[in-house]
Formats: sequence, structure tokens, C-alpha cells
Amino acid sequence: MAILFYILVSLVISGLLFLFYRKMALQMQYLQIEKGQPPSPLKEFLFFDWGNAKARELRAEAFLLFPMLFAVQVEEGEKEALQEIKLKVKRSHVGIYFCLILFITLGIVSERILGL
Repeated sequence: MAILFYILVSLVISGLLFLFYRKMALQMQYLQIEKGQPPSPLKEFLFFDWGNAKARELRAEAFLLFPMLFAVQVEEGEKEALQEIKLKVKRSHVGIYFCLILFITLGIVSERILGL
């Protein structure tokens, strides 16, 4: 039973990290489209020249674009691509909240399962 618990915890943590990465990459795409640049693929978010201060600043700006505790407002007058990205970011937020709830629940249940 303990092995199954550890596997479940590692899956929840992996899912949480994946959703955060997806959220950051989507925010980067949103920022690029908003500035008139072609959007980069999601998998290229972390793979860039870390010595380039401008690229780091752009990623920091993208990271702070849609905070988790505030609603993402989808506006009617925006481009279709920007609306789609906002909806994907909203779904990522819901997934992150779900993983956090699961993680807290597993923490509570761990006392019974592991016998601590």
C-alpha cells in the first residue's frame, strides 16, 4: 500500500510541475503574439540563451502575466489566438488547483497509510 501511495504522490507532483511549465509556456506565447512576434513552441520555453538578459527579462514578464489567484478575463475584442491561449491558461489553473487539493489530501491520508 505504501508503494502505491508513493507512486500516486510522485504522479501528482509530476502533474503539478507539468501544468506549471505548460502555464509558463502558454503565457510566453501570449506575450509574443501580443507583441507581434511569431509564437515559439511550448517545448522551447526553458531552452534559450541564459546569458541573454533580454530573453530572461521577457520570460520573467511572461511568468508574471496571469497570477494564479486572479481570474483570467477573456475579452470579446481580442484576437482569436489570444482568447484560445487564455482559455488554456484557465484550464491549467484549474488543473493546478486540482493537483494541490490532491496533494494536500494525500498529506492528510499519509498518516493512516504510512502509520506515522
